Amino acid sequence: MHKYCIRLTPKLVCICLVLCFSSAFGQNHKVSATIDLQKARVIIDSLDKQFANHYLNGDSVAIYSMYAKNAEFESLKGKEILDAWGKQIRNSITSDTRTLVFTTTSLSTDSEFLVELGTYEIKDSKGNTKHSGKYLVVWKQENGTWKLYRDMGL
Repeated sequence: MHKYCIRLTPKLVCICLVLCFSSAFGQNHKVSATIDLQKARVIIDSLDKQFANHYLNGDSVAIYSMYAKNAEFESLKGKEILDAWGKQIRNSITSDTRTLVFTTTSLSTDSEFLVELGTYEIKDSKGNTKHSGKYLVVWKQENGTWKLYRDMGL
């Protein structure tokens, strides 16, 4: 008998989360009625812009404060998130890639969490796109404020 082992990569986990949230929350309008998705979209767009502004200003502490307790950024937790963003910001200064642009492509809810799928672009000071990709963020409310709870690139 052969034993097979499946390695759960972050991308596979993201795909599973998206499928689970899509099937679980996309069909049930009663559950999502407690959060107005139109208002939530405005809030999330504003938070995305705030995040990008902190990045442009080189403020990794402000970025870190946007994360919830027990948050995860990729596989990082706690102060590792702060360290990672500090390093990323230092690299962005060196490589002239300070501008982040987020575009939400999908937002859903289960009345406790918001699940945001989107794309991002990293641009140089002349507005040229240097890198782009996709992301999945699960937002959680803490003390009335939406915070990043799970944050991963796809």
